[in-house]
Amino acid sequence: MATEIFTDPWAQHWNDSINNNEKYKKAATKWEGAIALQMTPDADMGIPEERIVIADLWHGDCRGARAGSAADLEAAPYVIKATPPTWKSVLAGKTDPIVGLMGGKLKLAKGSLFALLPYAKAAKELVQSAINVDTEFPEGWE
Repeated sequence: MATEIFTDPWAQHWNDSINNNEKYKKAATKWEGAIALQMTPDADMGIPEERIVIADLWHGDCRGARAGSAADLEAAPYVIKATPPTWKSVLAGKTDPIVGLMGGKLKLAKGSLFALLPYAKAAKELVQSAINVDTEFPEGWE
């Protein structure tokens, strides 16, 4: 059953998908700390306010994922921010997350790209886990 993008139910499915991803487990054995995905508002696309999901990552496991708040952005070591169309492209597998970060489509709003690079494979698998979630988009997302 599809769940709407970057909502609490979506985040819970993402959590399960991360924990079932063996490639992520292998690539993230040294990753500690949370990552937040932030979607900027776009009223025309049915997103009147920002949406945030955060995953608590620990040595290849996701200890929990949920919808987040501005306070979570403060606490997360890494925050990746993008517009709704960019997130849709990422979740469709059309935009590689690392290429998106290097090209500016995705913005590392918090954290160091240099510090994230050793986890490039893990980050890619986090996105693959998100792609595997049966995602529903608000009306107006063509």
